Amino acid sequence: MVVCVLLPLLALRAALEKDQDRLLEPIALAPQHDGPQLTGEVSPAAQRLGVRPGMGLGEAVDICPELALITPDPSRAGQIWEAVLARIEATGAAVESERDGEAFFDAAGVQRLHGGLEGVLGTIGARLGPNFLVAAAPTRLAALAMAGEMPVDELPGKRCVLPPEETAAFLATLPLTILLDRLPGPAQEARRMLEAMRRLGLRTLGDLAALPLDAVADRFGPTGLAARDLALGLEGPIRPRPPYEQMVEWLDLPDAATGLHLEGGLTILCDRLAGRLRSTGASARTLLVEARLLGGGSWSYQASPRWPTTSSTILRLLLFPALEQLPRPAGRLGLRALETAPQAADQLEVVNRPGETRRRRLGEAARQVRAAVGESALMRILETEPESRLPERRMLLTPYSTEPQ
Repeated sequence: MVVCVLLPLLALRAALEKDQDRLLEPIALAPQHDGPQLTGEVSPAAQRLGVRPGMGLGEAVDICPELALITPDPSRAGQIWEAVLARIEATGAAVESERDGEAFFDAAGVQRLHGGLEGVLGTIGARLGPNFLVAAAPTRLAALAMAGEMPVDELPGKRCVLPPEETAAFLATLPLTILLDRLPGPAQEARRMLEAMRRLGLRTLGDLAALPLDAVADRFGPTGLAARDLALGLEGPIRPRPPYEQMVEWLDLPDAATGLHLEGGLTILCDRLAGRLRSTGASARTLLVEARLLGGGSWSYQASPRWPTTSSTILRLLLFPALEQLPRPAGRLGLRALETAPQAADQLEVVNRPGETRRRRLGEAARQVRAAVGESALMRILETEPESRLPERRMLLTPYSTEPQ
């Protein structure tokens, strides 16, 4: 059985910090500074007044004039959810979590440890508290739907189990919209496909599951086949996240830190993190720079070097440009290693050919530049007639190549 753990309104709870009583008021999460002007998570009180997540701000305020917008704090939400995952993993469960506020694990590995499925659910509920929704079903989608059907403000801490023999009937009643953000490929493509299914008269997963396989493949392609598999309860195994050591460095900044202060703070963090990586025999594959903004809220930026590194200089070159995207001055700056790899040097060569090594590295760098910005972005200046009186004949641009001239 797959166990689903949900923390409803995680982003809204994180943004409220100590003012959790405001969940009883009509409030909604404000949009990010660089995102579309749509509402985020919405409190139950605002939902009862007609406000929905993803609604335009103007429409939401027209429907509910007393609606209050809360500045989002995604950094704090991520930290809260990381602590939740650690508590779940402390029970022995191998957790899969692709988005904050939602986790899955296979109960088979811990049932004997906790005295059966009910014991597993009871242990999870006791460790997490009454604000979490816990459900078990044979598939992720069924467990998610079971947990999501519990009213947030009426059934705190409730746990339920869906028997295997009832799974097909339960899935058949679910709306097609539950597949949104659950399908492989670009989200926009999945939205278009679900809208096309709606126009064809498909409303539930049962309607989709009843269609012939060939017809779905011919009309909707691989994305449609993936949706049909989910409707039939066909899913892959749980993919637990690999264990890793949490590597994060924080630095308090002077008031209204911008410009050189920010770069100086990030330099200190890069030096600290690079030192920790070298001492543990690891190198950084994916990095996250975070900032606690003055006046509330947070900002984050994720980046990956071309290859795993422990060089503080490379980290600075990679992350410095991101500081220009800060929406307002920061009071605290953090740097986190999201993914690490072992420190592995390049394989030694029997015969040392510095020219060949340099040419190979230049070729790889050129390939990555072309992949990022196009074939015509990297050119070589070729000298043709240096003594010509016409400037345009003295040199010309040719495609860059690392082949020997």
